[in-house]
Amino acid sequence: MTKGIYLFFVLVTTSLPRCVSFSIANPTKVTNVNFEDWIADAPAEVTEWNELTVNGEIPRYVHGTWIRNGGGIWSSSKDDTYSHFFDGLAKISAYRVNGGRVCHQARFLRGKWYNKFVLEGKLPPGLGTGPILDAAEKPKLGLMRIAEAIFNVVTSFDNAPVNIWDYDPLLRSNQQKKVVALTDAPCRVSVNYETMDTLGSTTINPLAKGSKGFELLTTSHPLYSFDNDDTYNIAAELGIPNARVNLIKETALGERSVVGSFDMSDGSPYFHSFGLSRNYAVIVVQPFRLDLDASNLMEKGLYRAMKHVSGTRIVVINLKTGKCALDQTLQELLYFYHTISTCELEDAVISLRLCAYRTPDFFTGEHQFLRLEQGRRGKEWRNKLDKGGQFCDVVCNLNCNSVDIEWNHSIQQHFELPITRYSRAHGGSQLLAPIDAHPRYVYSFGSYALGSEEYDSWGLFKFDTKTWEIAAYYKEDSVYMSEPSFIPDPEGTNEDDGVLLSQAYFGTQQETKLLVLDARTMKVVAEVGIGMRTPMDLHGAWIPDGN
Repeated sequence: MTKGIYLFFVLVTTSLPRCVSFSIANPTKVTNVNFEDWIADAPAEVTEWNELTVNGEIPRYVHGTWIRNGGGIWSSSKDDTYSHFFDGLAKISAYRVNGGRVCHQARFLRGKWYNKFVLEGKLPPGLGTGPILDAAEKPKLGLMRIAEAIFNVVTSFDNAPVNIWDYDPLLRSNQQKKVVALTDAPCRVSVNYETMDTLGSTTINPLAKGSKGFELLTTSHPLYSFDNDDTYNIAAELGIPNARVNLIKETALGERSVVGSFDMSDGSPYFHSFGLSRNYAVIVVQPFRLDLDASNLMEKGLYRAMKHVSGTRIVVINLKTGKCALDQTLQELLYFYHTISTCELEDAVISLRLCAYRTPDFFTGEHQFLRLEQGRRGKEWRNKLDKGGQFCDVVCNLNCNSVDIEWNHSIQQHFELPITRYSRAHGGSQLLAPIDAHPRYVYSFGSYALGSEEYDSWGLFKFDTKTWEIAAYYKEDSVYMSEPSFIPDPEGTNEDDGVLLSQAYFGTQQETKLLVLDARTMKVVAEVGIGMRTPMDLHGAWIPDGN
């Protein structure tokens, strides 16, 4: 190790809070091992609540159920393999926490798509995020497969491996408690909250009142109203003569209605999330459009087949009137998966904070995020993967009818899957964010951690957006973390009073564990091994007892 590298390492690690033991690696020691396990098939299930051993102490205010969603199987015995992580057969991991004790389940969602896989012993042909590959890592094509894929998508596609949502957090429906698994397609899988059994599924959403066409996709990230527990989401609609984007409101009783909409004359957009303040929805239409050519989708997959266009369109819709309060197209190109927060800075000025990218490579490039056939080839290939996003604010002035894009590069660590204390808080809770400012703290995982040249070097970070620095972090060799969830301390007075939950894979022990971290210091206060391996999860929901 050269003196320059050593000095850089010392400067970085001594300028941050020391939350874990983090020492200079022995050059002969292999570090960050078994990352491939984190994205590999994990067919084993736990279908009854199983109590686990807790090492440490979980705060007593943490009582509820944490449900995570992600893929669990990407291949079959018929030599076919999904090429993108997002296409895996949906598998949930659930943790029931009460009185410092933890029970756990890990099970597949038994919808039409999963049952078809079990019955036929192969991956059902479909139009996925990536193509299905054969043993030679070539896309499986042919007219018969294309026809079968289209038929499958229409009749049986209900694989929802991305998020978990509670459409009735205040139990207004007086029905059996359930949660819903989501993806960016308009399918849903309902899950019994008590038992985690699959209750049923739909391949399409009920048509929203005011819709004029076919709902092609929605986001995996609905948002709650600031005023009550209604859910908002956006949907791309195929219609005549143009595609449209609808802002949809859904009540706890399942009533769906279009709040506002706008036409898309240049094709159907793709989006994964959007922004919502008390009075407005902010929709960023990224500069690419869906390619609906089935043969191209079969060969390249949804992301890599997308068509690029010029300009980023920003639309703001008034939640009360349904009218577009702003509709501007900028020359600057802006790409993102995840919004972080939305606020109304002052009268008629709305700010949307993103984890964003200047180029589309993270989506459509050869080294796109979570492309499996490359991710499984070893570290050399993974080290070509993108580093992640950075902070970017989209500031909309409704009076001036203008939009400014403000990037912040003060924090060099790139990141993804960001959350705040207030993520997924609804109007019926006591956790609402201040509407006139962004939350100060953002929590997220990041690869290439702390300047590492290895993608497999992962950390969980606490970003301070007041000082624009890493306030604290958790990092251990060969530990790979999922998106965290914030559980607030009801007696706390500061924004960061509470704990984080994160499901992490410990590569050296080859075991998945639930981590409970102090959200102020990022120190682990409790660790719960589940006695098995669960792949990386994407998103999920924390549902407090009695909510």
